[in-house]
Amino acid sequence: MIDKGEKIHFKERIEIKKIHTVEFFSNIKSKLKGKSVLIVCMALLVIMGALFVQNSHMIDSMNKVLNQAEGTVHDIYDDSKVISAYKNGDGSRLNTEDAFVLDKMTEIIDQIIVDGMTDYEKEKAVYDWQHQWVTYGEDNLNPISAAADNYTPYGVLRSHNAICVGNATTFKLFMDALDIPCKIIHSTENGEHAWNIVQLNGEWYHVDVTFDGGTSETAEYTYFNVPDSIKDDGSWPWDHAEIPAANGTEYCYMLNNAKICDDLYQIPAVIKEAIDNGEGFVAVMLKDKTGFNRDVADFIANSMYAGDAELYFDNAYSLDGKTLYKFEINSLDEGDDGEISPEISDRLLQIINDLNWGPEEYYFEPEYDEYEDYEF
Repeated sequence: MIDKGEKIHFKERIEIKKIHTVEFFSNIKSKLKGKSVLIVCMALLVIMGALFVQNSHMIDSMNKVLNQAEGTVHDIYDDSKVISAYKNGDGSRLNTEDAFVLDKMTEIIDQIIVDGMTDYEKEKAVYDWQHQWVTYGEDNLNPISAAADNYTPYGVLRSHNAICVGNATTFKLFMDALDIPCKIIHSTENGEHAWNIVQLNGEWYHVDVTFDGGTSETAEYTYFNVPDSIKDDGSWPWDHAEIPAANGTEYCYMLNNAKICDDLYQIPAVIKEAIDNGEGFVAVMLKDKTGFNRDVADFIANSMYAGDAELYFDNAYSLDGKTLYKFEINSLDEGDDGEISPEISDRLLQIINDLNWGPEEYYFEPEYDEYEDYEF
């Protein structure tokens, strides 16, 4: 998604003016040292007026640039030349970037696709590879900066780093190569977001690689092959006249992997198993819905211990005449916000302490009780 520019707020404008004012006044004082008070005052008045105009123009210019950035929408990569070269086995006419895309795509397909796979199995193999090898956004330590091209398959395959448009165009690239009908939905009404729809056995499904993983270790599959009824929640609208209706449920991962419970009292055990298995969500279907409502679902989620994860009840969905209740299990130990996991920090601290002070048996830990009588 676009990292939108923001207008400079009034408070920031004042702070910027203050900084410039101090700098200007300091400079003028040194130049007018020894001059009459009247001359100094007149000079200051002139400078203050000029400073106001200067800052106003500067702020307006900055806002203009930021507003222009806010309206930017990434172009959708055209993979037709690469796919044609893949099908006819001749990439000699491709430019350098497309030739790279062709080589990497071919290499990956050879690794993850085997003879006898169904279209669904091929699709899932690509999804799993993309989740495992591609991180979201630019806040990682790739040796190659992807800021300029992580919205294209070239940037994604080159640096394993993508924004949503990069995920969508890369996924479509593989689907096109595997002859699985695929389209890109590019929603720009509420900002920019992009994902795919694929056709399996004559029916269309939504696939959102970005929303289903990011940098988490476990793929959630929450938006892997879902119908319009799940994806069309108003967050990212699209033109339904241009995009075919996605009503498929046969290959909906969430529906096919839902856990069947006799009643609401079996739900905690199902959730506990999902937490222990490191799963990103659990979908539940109830044979007997007596007494079950959102308050009960929230009570279960809030009462259970989820370890290093956040557990909450997400929503209820009607799929193929069945009602699914989805609980999200989001890991809080992924470092998405630049935080360090306890496992990494503990191990690093041990290594650094050993390097700084020697083996653990030589650590010096002062007996602070000896200094109880001292005032600090």
